[in-house]
Amino acid sequence: MTVRIRYARDSDYQWLLELHHTVYRDLITQEFGYWDSDEELGLFKNAWESKQIEILLQNDKPVGMLIVVAHVDHFWLDEIQIDPRYQNQGIGTEVIGRLITRARAGYLPLRLRVLHANQSAYRLYQRLGFLRIGGVKHHHVMEIR
Repeated sequence: MTVRIRYARDSDYQWLLELHHTVYRDLITQEFGYWDSDEELGLFKNAWESKQIEILLQNDKPVGMLIVVAHVDHFWLDEIQIDPRYQNQGIGTEVIGRLITRARAGYLPLRLRVLHANQSAYRLYQRLGFLRIGGVKHHHVMEIR
């Protein structure tokens, strides 16, 4: 399987909003005890307006999204969302593997944070070699070198 990546277009907005809600509704409710549609819409709009969003494609069909921020001393995996219909098919593993290779080529760590409630993602990151380096109230902070 090969996942292609392209930058988000205006025409991706509604699909990305639906993906965000689909991926996060249960996790946010589990972690925080509620889902606030207005708050989540605000978080989504902020990312849409201020971050470089990439679309993950399998057979030219959108299956997920990615936001990676390059800092001077590390790469930050800000978001990775895989449509639940395409999870557990190796898409996240392939994309994150590419990011690890890119970070290592630049002799930089790759860092991320993951909700405590998202145990499947946490286990995936551990399996890929990420180590927990800290945490904040609702997130583990992880890194791979």
